[in-house]
Amino acid sequence: MPLPRKRLVRFARCEDGSYSVEAVMILPLLLWVALASMTFIDGYRQQNANLRTTYTIADMLSRQSDPVGPRFVDGLGRIHTFLTQGKNETSLRVTVAIWNEPDGKHELVWSDSTGNAPAPITDVTLAQLSPSIPALSNGSTAIIVETWMDYEPVFKIGLSPHRFHHSAIVTPRFRPQLKYEAGA
Repeated sequence: MPLPRKRLVRFARCEDGSYSVEAVMILPLLLWVALASMTFIDGYRQQNANLRTTYTIADMLSRQSDPVGPRFVDGLGRIHTFLTQGKNETSLRVTVAIWNEPDGKHELVWSDSTGNAPAPITDVTLAQLSPSIPALSNGSTAIIVETWMDYEPVFKIGLSPHRFHHSAIVTPRFRPQLKYEAGA
């Protein structure tokens, strides 16, 4: 019986091939970590692109001196899609509101949307949005730009599809109010 015991002890002490076994055991974990990292980084990149595009469009509108209209807002929607470089759907909503000091509330001037964005703002929905609008002086205008972008993860590693939503609120720079004309 001593012979098999020696072989068993020698087998237990032998480390030949242990790197191969460890590599086979850890490789799936390393692969999952690499795919998860790429997916999270891509999601962050897409969210960041949507945020930057929101502020870019808001800045464009704040500098706009000519009236805008449905075609202009649709063009902004195409700019949003181009700048985000997303493969999924994007949408945009632009709203202009004025602060009425005597009434103590914001008054809707106009609102328009593109894509599958929620419907344009109404007086009722503006009242719900009012707490997020910064304090303005009487008669001052706020341009509210909201963007949405659908995101589907590159790899199915536990992240579910998501819809990014960002908003930016600016005031017009060169005119007291951003005008809206149906033909513009």
